[in-house]
Amino acid sequence: MPKADVVVAGGGVSGLLIASALAPKCAVTLLEQSDSLPQNKYWLTDERAANDNPHLAHCVDRRYDFLDFVAYDGLTARIRGRYCLWNTEKLVQRLTQILSEHGVQVLTGHRLYSIAYDATGIVVRANSETFHARLLVDCMGFGSPLVGAKHTASIAGYYILYGCEVAIRGEVAPIALDNVVIDRQPAFFELFPTSKQTAHAGIILPARQYKLNRSLKGELHFILSKSHYCQQIAWNPTGAQNSYFGIIPVGRLRKAALDRIVFFGEAGQANPAASATGLSRMLRTYRELAVALMICLEQDELGDKQLQRAIPRYMTTMNRVFQETLFESLLSFDSDDFRRLVRDLREYPDEVINDLVFADFEFGNRRTLRLAFDAIIRRDGILGHHVVKSALRFLSRSRSV
Repeated sequence: MPKADVVVAGGGVSGLLIASALAPKCAVTLLEQSDSLPQNKYWLTDERAANDNPHLAHCVDRRYDFLDFVAYDGLTARIRGRYCLWNTEKLVQRLTQILSEHGVQVLTGHRLYSIAYDATGIVVRANSETFHARLLVDCMGFGSPLVGAKHTASIAGYYILYGCEVAIRGEVAPIALDNVVIDRQPAFFELFPTSKQTAHAGIILPARQYKLNRSLKGELHFILSKSHYCQQIAWNPTGAQNSYFGIIPVGRLRKAALDRIVFFGEAGQANPAASATGLSRMLRTYRELAVALMICLEQDELGDKQLQRAIPRYMTTMNRVFQETLFESLLSFDSDDFRRLVRDLREYPDEVINDLVFADFEFGNRRTLRLAFDAIIRRDGILGHHVVKSALRFLSRSRSV
């Protein structure tokens, strides 16, 4: 039976990150159920996440100094900041190279389907092979069988993403969210230009269930080929294009660790509920998590409570509650609700919006008071009301605890 200090389940970016950080000091095996390491997502982060990882700096494809949020009638909020679009292929290649340099066994086409405990560790079965490890790190995200079987998460819904890479005509602005098509339950278009005269184009739908009765592919193709965006996009449906698909769960993890098991990435809800910003949180925390896990391994303290204490705080509780609250409202938003949100974004300082998007907002400072005051005087506002609602929700939970 092959033995390892750590088995990492899931070969997406989160699995590659934590495996690369553990590899210098631990014997690591990485399992990925697909036949190749997945590259079906594109990533946008803030600049801090890139600066914290200089060894990955060459994997940043392009930097922006603004993002646009657009309502169906063209009302636009331009938010300024420092943003990084990552080259997923380069990022996966670099992390894979690090794993190879440290002798990590990477097994694609291996589906984890069973676990068991013995006196000295955890037994993991994948395909016909059995692995013995002291610790399992679950980076399988939405597809994790452990999250469902162990009832470790309470899922409120999903952000469902469908996208592709398209050729563009000239320079285009980075679009964070655009409600192009007016609707009772709107979907949101995003467009991030790359350094090679293409752009990542995607459509996002907040949904209660991940099985849909509408075609996101059809909606995206309409936007690219027949809406006003067709003037910027050289649409060729038969051309060779990267395609993207993601189901990003939104909810609360009841336990971030079990005996000899730690959840990281989307399965661990370690990132805010946003399709393009999750990598920011992972890049800021994966090395700190790896150090804490190595200490637990050295001290042989691998029970659920010990691992739970070792896991770094990915974001403040209030930021998490705000992300959840906003998502639940998006489930019932119509296009006019989103237009009011865009109008609100135009009224607040850029740093406030960026901190809310990247889950860095300090809810105890004067900015919170301004948002609360605005919620009182602007009864049809969106942002201030959600900050107040999140605070009340947080206080209610604290009292119940």
